[in-house]
Amino acid sequence: MGGMSTGVHPDGSNVTLFYLALLTAGVALSFLLLAARPWVRRNLTAGTSPDDEAARLRNRLSYWLGALWLFDAFLQLQPQMVNRFIGGVLAPLLAGQPPAVHAVVEGGLWLWSLSPLWFNVGAVIIQTVIGLSLLFTQDGAPLRRYALWLSVGWGLLVWGGGEAFGSVFARGGPLVGSPGSAFLYVLGAALLLLPRTAWDHPSFWRRISYAAGAFLVLMALLAAWPPNGWWTRSGSAWVQTMAAMPQPAIAARPLLLAAHSYAAHPVAWNASITAATLLLACGWFFRPGRAVLWASVIWACFMWYVGQDFGVLGGMGTDPNTGGVLLVFLLLWRQHLQASRTKAGSPETAALSLRHPR
Repeated sequence: MGGMSTGVHPDGSNVTLFYLALLTAGVALSFLLLAARPWVRRNLTAGTSPDDEAARLRNRLSYWLGALWLFDAFLQLQPQMVNRFIGGVLAPLLAGQPPAVHAVVEGGLWLWSLSPLWFNVGAVIIQTVIGLSLLFTQDGAPLRRYALWLSVGWGLLVWGGGEAFGSVFARGGPLVGSPGSAFLYVLGAALLLLPRTAWDHPSFWRRISYAAGAFLVLMALLAAWPPNGWWTRSGSAWVQTMAAMPQPAIAARPLLLAAHSYAAHPVAWNASITAATLLLACGWFFRPGRAVLWASVIWACFMWYVGQDFGVLGGMGTDPNTGGVLLVFLLLWRQHLQASRTKAGSPETAALSLRHPR
């Protein structure tokens, strides 16, 4: 999830060393790629995929995930990442966590503190390699498969040590971006690691719709769980924090209004969020057509703005947060519905086919 800023300014000498180290690592990596050019070319082109709908959908998901990974690498290049990442991103995650999660985050904090400069360089390189590999390969290419496995491993590390498992175990909910963007990256990679034949099976998309429904049920439970505090005025504190981040006034003013409204009517706010989330879950379970898709887009955009400040508008964001990644999955579902409409003649028929596959 996106980080929060602190009042500490980055030290100029450390920032200079960071960019010099990044330049050195980039040059070394370039020479390595030149030396391994035959291997790269062979693994880059070996996966020419057939021109079928499953391959096209898989390629689109890979390109979108690759773009997100490159964007994350770009955010990791921010100068303040060298000196403020521990205090501004990792340390705040410790608050309120159960002992097991606290230990995982503390482990990540300790590890990063050994060499913030070089770990930051490593994060930039890893995310860049993943992004470029997913963007410039075709379905079935060995290089894409290697990148997907790397994204699974890196994503799980980030999810645990850098996101505290998306705050699922402490004050989680849709407004804070649970279950975490890194978890969704891992989920997307896992889908692409499945064989293409799995995507051709009618039950695949039905299971995706069920998974979306289960995800929304979890979000509703996290919002409704009293210890998370969303039924009280303290729930508005999160929105207030987002509004207080340095950002354009046109973005901050609606957040301030939302925070004041939430503080005045916390029960009504959380009841509305919980009910809307459960209603959407029912739609994904029973009739995941175009109406449910666009309602989900509105829900994701609302959570992304009001609760997550688009992940990067204020403070020291490390990624676009959960809302942005959810929109990628919803876009993939839209592409699937369009393909189903072409085959079946209407979006309603496509939705029914998910309920009654042949």
